[in-house]
Amino acid sequence: MTGLPPRVAVVTTMKNEGAFLLEWLAHYRVLGATSFYVAHNDCEDGQPEMLARLAEMGLVRPHATRATEHGGIQRAALRQARWYEEVTQAEWIWVCDADEFLVVKTGNGSFAALIGATPGADVIGVNWRQFGSAGITEYDPAPVTRQFTRCEAPPRVAYVKSLFRRLPDMARIGVHMPHPREGVEMERAIAGGAPWRKGRGGLILKADTRVAQVNHYALRARDSFLVKRDRGRVNHAGEDMGADYWVRFERNEAEDHAIARYDAAVTAELAALRADPELARLEAAARDWHRARIAALHARPDWAAFSARLAAGAM
Repeated sequence: MTGLPPRVAVVTTMKNEGAFLLEWLAHYRVLGATSFYVAHNDCEDGQPEMLARLAEMGLVRPHATRATEHGGIQRAALRQARWYEEVTQAEWIWVCDADEFLVVKTGNGSFAALIGATPGADVIGVNWRQFGSAGITEYDPAPVTRQFTRCEAPPRVAYVKSLFRRLPDMARIGVHMPHPREGVEMERAIAGGAPWRKGRGGLILKADTRVAQVNHYALRARDSFLVKRDRGRVNHAGEDMGADYWVRFERNEAEDHAIARYDAAVTAELAALRADPELARLEAAARDWHRARIAALHARPDWAAFSARLAAGAM
């Protein structure tokens, strides 16, 4: 042990997430992430320009990617991430999407606190908790984590995301967990040290969110969900995010404010990021694009009808 904070790389793939990018970045900087690899593709909202500015500020490593014959955008981006120093020099890796926010409930709420609470583990599983739309229809640029506090009841089983050690003999970085080479064992535990109980596909485990959870804001406001559906899925290309997807993630039966522990620090970090005039201008332009895309989708009869279907079943 060196006494220094762990070097943690956050790896992600984003498309047209410029309106939400800075909140996500601020959150993970507060948690102690030391490097960011952000893959992007076919963006229309100015997100690549935001990432380029953040790169000039020394905060992220952008990577333009595309689908290959070996899989979709997300898997291609994860394969390519292994060659960047932001990842190769990290001790730990966290893979997440722009709508996934890690909440560590122990210690100071950092990546270091999570690692310290799960000694001996090479792979620390953190269960999802699904957050619904809370009945919010219109896009609001206020922080996602403060608008959407309605969620599923404490889950008995839940998908897992993983904070894992970067090992030289790792075959590939997975969306939910690492994939070591054949014959290589990685010690696995749920956050806090609970046993790693495999379920279907090895992803669904007996849920334990006492030490940490991943707040998954899969929907956000109903209008923002239209933009997400229009964009398409990064890990299951060709699959429609239709009404079934909405119903699956529209969970509002409980309320959770655990992430509020970061509010003051994230507010300060956001203010520091937006103090850069060019970055602030680019974020405002991305928000304008998001609003314009919502209006354009509502102007189409098929999309207006789809939104009405969602509204009919909303809380």
